[in-house]
Amino acid sequence: MNKHKFYQFVIPSVCASMVTGLYFVVDGIFVGRGVGSNGLGAINLAVPFICILTAVAMMIAMGGSTITSIFIGQGNEQKALRSFMNSIYLVLIFSAFMTVFSFLFSDQIARLLGARGDLLSLTSDYLRYYILFGIFFCMAMVLAAFVRNDGNPKLGLAGMAAGALSNVFLDWLFIFVFQMGIHGAAVASGLGQVISCMIMLPHFIHGKGRLKLKLLPIEKYYTSEILRRGIPELITQMSQPVTIFCYNLIVIRYLGNIGVSAFSVVCYLLTLVFSVFIGVSDGIQPLISRSAGEGKKELERCFLKKGIAVNFLVAFLLYAVLLLFGEPVIHIFNREPALVKLAGESLSVYGVSFLFAAVNMIFTTYHLASKRTFKALTIASLRSFIINVAFIFLMPAVFGRQALWTGIIAAECTVTFIAVLMMKKSSDSHTCSAAAAEN
Repeated sequence: MNKHKFYQFVIPSVCASMVTGLYFVVDGIFVGRGVGSNGLGAINLAVPFICILTAVAMMIAMGGSTITSIFIGQGNEQKALRSFMNSIYLVLIFSAFMTVFSFLFSDQIARLLGARGDLLSLTSDYLRYYILFGIFFCMAMVLAAFVRNDGNPKLGLAGMAAGALSNVFLDWLFIFVFQMGIHGAAVASGLGQVISCMIMLPHFIHGKGRLKLKLLPIEKYYTSEILRRGIPELITQMSQPVTIFCYNLIVIRYLGNIGVSAFSVVCYLLTLVFSVFIGVSDGIQPLISRSAGEGKKELERCFLKKGIAVNFLVAFLLYAVLLLFGEPVIHIFNREPALVKLAGESLSVYGVSFLFAAVNMIFTTYHLASKRTFKALTIASLRSFIINVAFIFLMPAVFGRQALWTGIIAAECTVTFIAVLMMKKSSDSHTCSAAAAEN
């Protein structure tokens, strides 16, 4: 593993992650045009719960793939295979449970998410049909992570891309041709994930890499290691749904239902933007983990620095694009003047947070991939729950409606400052230890 592998892993990972983000964005476009602003609002209310599926699946994927890649770097392929299979067992158990639970209690879940009036039935229906494909949604993410760690990132991209293209066609077919409304959007997304799984599974069925599907026992050591190492990723993934949930509560209070619908458009764009940041982070994970397994500390830091540089540059460019072309992009979803105005205003301020969030994600992945779990957990917790939630509610409470979208900027900026201090302290400690060893 060397520094020249960076773009070979990062580019397919970014593309695959963007394809995953497109599932939500394409649903938003078709629902906004075919169902209306209430449909957009209903899906946005459902997003925090759906993201729980994503967060847990990614926890298993990142935790399992990290220790698997480290074992591969150490040359221990038997342990790598065992951690891979235990990851598969965990995601199957979790997704099966969530499918049954969510299908039975979709009305209650919709109410907990804040759905009221016309939005209640739409949100509940979307959740009920979406969750029928829960196993495939979770499994597609896990398979993509392990395909990447098994040395074939292009296959992960192919699988996710095929699913996304199918989703576009099926959204059009179910919403506009068959007039299935919001149900059609949910089913189209689910069938797209089924196709993704079908493309990636043969890699493991036929043993085309180091990892192969094999009937092995569930072992406490591997399951606990997968969950322990994956917790920072779970918390990182929960950042966006927690942010959306908090903002939904505030937006309903300050701006009403049209505000929620406008924010839903912003959330679709955020999903696509953050998918790029996540793609870079996921792409460097196998490189850092393999370097850690091989004991190459300098290579670890090299991938960290390149990841920060790339993510920050991409964040700057994406924010600039949204500032220049935000309104035409919003029109793709819905053309209601009030909605377009509110969405444009919020996006222009909210977008500043991209610069800091992109860096924070790289720091979290670096610590997670190199088994510095406590540091990864600290950064992830601060930006997902503690500082994030505090600033989102504090800023409008103190400064009024005009500060509605500044809370996320203050939160991400604060976390970046803390993460940099942690890295500096770690570097200083390493320098002191090296000097002591020389003496």
